[in-house]
Amino acid sequence: MLTLLALLAGPAAWGAEPGTAVVILPESASVQSSELLLGEIAEISGPPDLVEKLAQVSAGTAPQPGSSRRLTKGQIEVRLRQAGVDPKLVEFQGAAVVQVYGTASSAAGSPAGQQAVGVPVYEVVVASRDLKRGEVLTLDDVRLEEREIRGAWTEGRSLEDFVGLRTTRLVAEGAPLTELNVEAVPLIERGDAVTLLVQAGSVTVTAPGIARQSGGLGEMIEVENTLSKQRVVGEVVDAHTVEVHMKGAGTP
Repeated sequence: MLTLLALLAGPAAWGAEPGTAVVILPESASVQSSELLLGEIAEISGPPDLVEKLAQVSAGTAPQPGSSRRLTKGQIEVRLRQAGVDPKLVEFQGAAVVQVYGTASSAAGSPAGQQAVGVPVYEVVVASRDLKRGEVLTLDDVRLEEREIRGAWTEGRSLEDFVGLRTTRLVAEGAPLTELNVEAVPLIERGDAVTLLVQAGSVTVTAPGIARQSGGLGEMIEVENTLSKQRVVGEVVDAHTVEVHMKGAGTP
């Protein structure tokens, strides 16, 4: 087990404010336990009471032997809040992302060994309450839960990755959030008035239009020229403009 836990006289030597702790994250770490504790992967210095509390903060399920997982500063800050620690009391240094590797325990029949042959356990982002269709997610709407997952599991996003996304259907409390029930909020919604833009050499031609599909930045959507009633496909440039790529000059 890798444990880098330094209890220094004070944080001043590390350039931190008095009363705060410094957490130095390595680029990689190896663990054998089933739970990933901050004190097992990071070097922590500062007030002894705060250092001890930080060392026991769980960062979730440790990777199984032979596998690994990425642990980001943002994920650690979420775990600090869940443990009742104000992230403002912590100064992060070192790597922005830690690649944590699971190693086999030397003790036969240990809990970690039993887990390795059982059903894999993953950290899953789930709804923290019943969500209606069309809600834009905040950090209060999601939480992490450890679930046994049978078969392939491709979702590996953190809580922060879901903030700002929008639900596409009703999601019950405790239900996992995936690409099946959330989406990025479109810059342009179906039915919005937009400006159609065509670049023809050095000439720029514009026309009023109506979006016939919703779309985010860089996505191709169908739009209708409100003057000619012609429908074309264009690229979403911003919340009000769709650029139509056409050969030659002319109004879309």
